[in-house]
Amino acid sequence: MLKLADLANAGGRPVRQDDHDELGFTTASLICQAIDEGRHDDARALAEYTLDEGRALHALFCDWIWDMLTRVANESGERAMVDILQGSQQTWMMYRTWKGYLRMSVEERVQITAEIMRSHYGGPEQDGTLEIRDEGEYLTIEMDPCGSGGRMRRGDPVERTPSRLEPPYQFGVTQQAHPESWNQRGVPYYCLHCANNEILPMRWGGHPLWVTAYSPDAAKPCEWRFYKDADDIPEEYYTRVGMPKPARGEGQY
Repeated sequence: MLKLADLANAGGRPVRQDDHDELGFTTASLICQAIDEGRHDDARALAEYTLDEGRALHALFCDWIWDMLTRVANESGERAMVDILQGSQQTWMMYRTWKGYLRMSVEERVQITAEIMRSHYGGPEQDGTLEIRDEGEYLTIEMDPCGSGGRMRRGDPVERTPSRLEPPYQFGVTQQAHPESWNQRGVPYYCLHCANNEILPMRWGGHPLWVTAYSPDAAKPCEWRFYKDADDIPEEYYTRVGMPKPARGEGQY
């Protein structure tokens, strides 16, 4: 029996209120069970609920990361925060991504990235909606907004909470221009990891796996651009992070 009810103390979002012996079952297993038993309305309700179920913890962790980065910058200096962020990315996380993506075609990179970003809960309804476009020289994944930096900059439309740049959050932005902030001031500390996603592959193989179309205007969407040929990546994407563009035919992609 489906037991979904709004929980006022959780911002009014639905929460499963199953009996204790069922509360630990995954929602995916309950969806399959409902389908098998012909309870299609229950299956649909549970499928829609999975968005709320996953989004809550995801949003909490994104807010937490930006808050921690702000505290590090305030207590140890902005450069220390930048170094800590890049240091954590360049070990297992981004290096693993880089090695894996080198074995993929550009189309496959877009497919796996779309899977990752769907689970990032972007889009105006925070349901993971993306727009994928073939722009000729590159493929674009557009997030309007992305489910982390974009959502936090604009404010949370689902939870009805304000921009994390405003009270009570007041999370930090770059006070100086760094290569890790695309040499811009005013970039949210959280968003610096997207610049590192470019810088680290450039160090390891000469080319970024993708580039970010970042705008200081939080109302504009964020885009990741996957160039079909690394040699076609404009030089400006290298110089904005203080890196040289490899000569044609050089570097790994």
